[in-house]
Amino acid sequence: MRQLGDCHILSHTSSIPELKSLDPEKCYTGWDILLTTNKGINSIKDVFIFVEDDSELNIEAIEYEEEKPGTAKEPKKLGEILVERGDLAPEKLDQILEDKKPIGKILVDAGLVTTEKVESALVEQRHIKKTQEKRQSAEQATSIRVASDKLDSLVNLVGEMVTVQARLSQTTSKVENAALLAIAEEVERLTAELRETAMSMRMLPIGTTFNKFRRLIRDLSGKLGKEVILTTEGAGTELDKTVIERLNDPMIHLIRNCMDHGIEMPAERKKLGKDPTGTIHLRAAHSGAYVLIEIIDDGGGLNIEKILAKAVEKGLVSREAELPEKEIYNLLFMPGFSTAEKVTGLSGRGVGMDVVKRTIDALSGNIEINTIKDKGTTITLKIPLTLAIIEGLLVQLGGDFFVIPLSSIEECVELSREDAASSHGRHLAKVRGSLLPYIPLRQMFNIGGEVPEIQHIVVVSADGRKVGFLVDEVIGQLQTVIKSLGKAYRNIEGISGATILGDGTVALILDVLKLAKKAEIEEKASVRQ
Repeated sequence: MRQLGDCHILSHTSSIPELKSLDPEKCYTGWDILLTTNKGINSIKDVFIFVEDDSELNIEAIEYEEEKPGTAKEPKKLGEILVERGDLAPEKLDQILEDKKPIGKILVDAGLVTTEKVESALVEQRHIKKTQEKRQSAEQATSIRVASDKLDSLVNLVGEMVTVQARLSQTTSKVENAALLAIAEEVERLTAELRETAMSMRMLPIGTTFNKFRRLIRDLSGKLGKEVILTTEGAGTELDKTVIERLNDPMIHLIRNCMDHGIEMPAERKKLGKDPTGTIHLRAAHSGAYVLIEIIDDGGGLNIEKILAKAVEKGLVSREAELPEKEIYNLLFMPGFSTAEKVTGLSGRGVGMDVVKRTIDALSGNIEINTIKDKGTTITLKIPLTLAIIEGLLVQLGGDFFVIPLSSIEECVELSREDAASSHGRHLAKVRGSLLPYIPLRQMFNIGGEVPEIQHIVVVSADGRKVGFLVDEVIGQLQTVIKSLGKAYRNIEGISGATILGDGTVALILDVLKLAKKAEIEEKASVRQ
C-alpha cells in the first residue's frame, strides 16, 4: 500500500477478548488504511487480490471539497468525519457540541463511540490536512492569485484586440504591400494565440462543481429515506468560469428531481430486483466547441402516460393529440407543470424545470431527456465552452451582415432561382439526394432589396436535426467577439448578440436553435391551416 502513495494505517484491537475466551478461528481485528494516491481503484484492489475472498474489504473515496488554487480550506472537524462514516448520529453530535470539552473525550465518556474510532477519525483528519498542505505549498510555488474582475477585464481587452486585428487584416487586403500583409498575418497569429491563452485562464474543471453535490445528495437521502450514492466521470473537463457559475442552480434542481421523482424507495427497488442503493452519475465530456454534461439516474424513468394526462388536465395539449416522445418530455419545461401528487419542500410547486430551460437557453445551450422505464433517466446538457469569443461564419443579406456560430455549421450549398421555384413555394431543397428544410432569413427578418440570382444555404445542426439558413452571400470565417444587445433588443427571437466587424459595421449573431424552433412552429401552424 505504501508503494501507491502517502499511507496511514491504524489497527482496531478493542474486540480481542481475554485469552481464555479467544476462538482461534474467529477474526477480532480490523484496520483502517488511509491512502492518498493518483492510481485508480483497481490498483488498490490488486493489493488485496489474494485475501479479498477471506476478508471484509471496503474501499471508499473520502469526501472533501478541493480548495481553489491559493486558498486554504479548513480540514473537516472530527464530528463531521464520524457522522460521514456512520459511527455517530447527527442529532447526537448536536447535543455533544453544546459542551465545551474536546469532542473526542466527550464522545468516549458518553459511550457513543470507542476510543479506537475517535483515534481513527483523528488520523483521517491529520492525513487530509497534511495532503491539503502539500498541495497548497505546491500550488503556491507555481501559481498566483488574480482577482476575477481583472481576468474579465483582460478577456474584454483581448476581445477588442481581435476586432482591431480584423480591421487591420481587412485594410491590408486592399493594399498591395507584401511587407504590410506579412505584418498583418503575424499580428493575426499572435492575436489568436493570445485569445486562446486568455480564454484558458478563465477555464475551470467542472469537478469542483460536481463535488458540491455530494453533500446535497447525502442530505436529501436522509430527508427522503432513500439510499443514493453519487458517482462522477470527466471531472477534469474544463468550462468557462462564468458558465460554471450559471450552471450551479439548474444542476441542483435536476439532481433534486432525480432524487425525488427518479430514484425509488429501497423496498420498491428490491421488488424490482435492483440494488436498494440508487445511483446518480454525473458525466462531463468535450464535444467540439461544447461540453456535454449528463445527469444519469438508475431510477424508474419518466412515466409518459402520467405526463400526458397532466398536460391534458392543464389544457396544454388536446386529448386526441399524438405527440412523439421528445415533445412529451418537453412538456416538463412548461411553466407551472408538475407531476407531483402533493406539494412538498422538494417538488409539486410547478417551478423549476422551466427556470432550468430558460437558464440553459440563455447560455445558448440545449437540454435533452432520454428515459427507459424501470431503468432510469439521462438528462443531457449541451453547453458552449465560453460565452466571450466564438468562431463564426460571416454572411450577408442585402446590406446587412450576420454571424452564424461555426460549431453548429455542417456545410454550405448553392441555391439557384430555378431550384427555389421547383419546390413550388415550399422551403425545401434537394441536398445530396435528400430533402432539406431551409429558413429564408430575408423573409424572416423583413429585409428588402433585390434577391441575387444564386443564393447560399448554410446547413446547420439544430437540436439533433439538420436545417438550412438561406443567405445572399457567404463571406468567410472570423473570430467573433460577442457583445450583448441593449435592453430594447434583448428579447428579439433568433438573435443572441452582436459583434463589430473590422470596418466598424455591426453584425448580429444568429441563435441557431431558436430560429430553427421558430421555423418549426410556423411550419406546423401553416400545415394545420
